[in-house]
Amino acid sequence: MDAVSILTQGYLGYMLLTWAVVTTIWLGLVGYRAVIANHEDDQLFLAKGEQLMAAEQQLVVGRLVKLSKPIWTLGILSGALLLSTIGIWLWRGLQSNF
Repeated sequence: MDAVSILTQGYLGYMLLTWAVVTTIWLGLVGYRAVIANHEDDQLFLAKGEQLMAAEQQLVVGRLVKLSKPIWTLGILSGALLLSTIGIWLWRGLQSNF
């Protein structure tokens, strides 16, 4: 058995597919966070009439805070899936050689 057939057959193929989906969603969220972060200002010097701008910045900060937990969770899950897939692939490869 070659490495590609071991990797794509059975539950190992499903694990690899799950990793690809989770990683794609994670990268999409990271990209979305980068787009939102472009609209955030570190400091705002507002006059009395610019309350709308302050409210808009609070919304941006709120979105960034809401995105942080899913991004961390998906990143950790993606890494764990990748490491477990590689570990199982190596274990199965070693078992087939002996």
